[in-house]
Amino acid sequence: MFYQILVETKEKIGKSNQNKEITVLDLTSKDKVLKDIVVPYLNNTEFIFNGYMLDKQKINRLKIMTTQQTVRLLSQYENDNMHDGLIMYVSPDDILTYDKYVTDVTKELLDEGEKMKHTMLDKHKDEIIEIDKNKVFIVHGRDNEIKQEVARFIEKIGFEPIILHEQSSSGMTIIEKIEKYTNVGFAIVLYTPCDKGYEKDSPREIKSRARQNVVFEHGFLISKLGRNNVCALVKDDIEKPNDISGIVYIPFDDNGGWKIPLAKEMKSSGYEVDFNLFM
Repeated sequence: MFYQILVETKEKIGKSNQNKEITVLDLTSKDKVLKDIVVPYLNNTEFIFNGYMLDKQKINRLKIMTTQQTVRLLSQYENDNMHDGLIMYVSPDDILTYDKYVTDVTKELLDEGEKMKHTMLDKHKDEIIEIDKNKVFIVHGRDNEIKQEVARFIEKIGFEPIILHEQSSSGMTIIEKIEKYTNVGFAIVLYTPCDKGYEKDSPREIKSRARQNVVFEHGFLISKLGRNNVCALVKDDIEKPNDISGIVYIPFDDNGGWKIPLAKEMKSSGYEVDFNLFM
């Protein structure tokens, strides 16, 4: 069985002024559909859907269907068996309108999602971790100068910067340390040109990149703290992740122009920032 998800958003497109539709096709795990889409939708929290950051307020309609085969295979079958003289193309998305192939399971999965939501809430209550809004976690690469400058700024405005390698390991792995020391209300990710890379077919188009650990920890923090509680400071012209919309990037400059935007992001995350301390 394959799960086909259709989301009709409130965004209008084109001259037709029709609502934009986004699909995710041929998912095989019902559990993943529930956890990654249905439960966040019911909780009115943001979730990533085919590269878009969505929440219930941006959605007009959520429809979940099942097919016995992939829509790509069904599309190929329809096109291969088209009546003579009929010129048209049936796309995988078009299959979602074919009643003979799809079964609407939206209500069933919304009901299951409600049960899962309450189960997860009960489990969360048992695992509540206190968030420390006196500390700010800093992810960095090899650029020690920018790391120290940002850390000293965080101290200047009255908060404690948490830099991973300065914390005690106590036999923990790197990922265990990240999990332990990121129980904070806000994180800063420093995108600095520490590495270089290129697409395998374009070796001449070498671009500056942040270290891989920086990109990984950025994603981890977005997942743990929420997108609105993570801010990236970007130094120079550097390649940034472009798969997810809505990430906050602030240009880093030697004149300190990054300080006010960063402080505003922290304040919007619930930190009591005194702007008089640095203005």
